[in-house]
Amino acid sequence: MLSLLKRKPKPAVLIEQKAPDAMRRTRQQNIKVSDDCAAAFAALAEAQRLSKSALFEDMVAERLETLQRQGVRLEVSAG
Repeated sequence: MLSLLKRKPKPAVLIEQKAPDAMRRTRQQNIKVSDDCAAAFAALAEAQRLSKSALFEDMVAERLETLQRQGVRLEVSAG
């Protein structure tokens, strides 16, 4: 099932970083994904005992840290 998932390169997106005390959640993003991806994501969240939003935030933070370690600097701003 997961072998059908293919990553497509995406252009960099500007994301604003706020001070930790100023962090608050914004409205749902409604990101469109394949059924396979949605099922895998739900299974990951359940296996790690995280909400889907917490898993998503964790995955984004991990990807950002990876890019920063590779020397990629992103201008982060909320839109």
